[in-house]
Amino acid sequence: TMNAIVPALSVLLAVLLTTLPLGLPADATFILPFLMVTMVFVWRALRAEMPAYAAMVFGLLTDITTGGPLGYWGLMALLAASAGALARPLAVQRNFYLLWLAWLPCITLLATLGWLLGSLYFFRWIDHWPFVIAASASFALFPALLYWLRKLRSVGKLSRSAPNYGAPA
Repeated sequence: TMNAIVPALSVLLAVLLTTLPLGLPADATFILPFLMVTMVFVWRALRAEMPAYAAMVFGLLTDITTGGPLGYWGLMALLAASAGALARPLAVQRNFYLLWLAWLPCITLLATLGWLLGSLYFFRWIDHWPFVIAASASFALFPALLYWLRKLRSVGKLSRSAPNYGAPA
């Protein structure tokens, strides 16, 4: 159904954006992958048909396209999907300011976990600024992402409610 295709295609587009040579500075390298994670959170909060395993697959695709350790972004996307499912009551109540505020501890924990896992992967403390910048950008862009993903969701629902002219009444 369109309710499953629209979220999947939008997150896939975000995954593909991570592969483009956009010329971002070194401290901004994680902004695009964290936007993919943010989209997974929003789609799950909006009750889109995106199962947790799909979020994991998108994360693994991000790992493959960015050349990072396999499972790193998969875990981040899976955790964001779980947090998004827990935040569904805020989206159902249409309390989008609280949903935005709920994203703050989530992205803070995800960025901290990402930094710790990256440090563990390299067996040394790595620079934390790329994670701080990516988490800040994710939080700052959350309202715009929420707005556009809600618009995309309404497009998916319009096609879902299209009349079936061949069915008996």
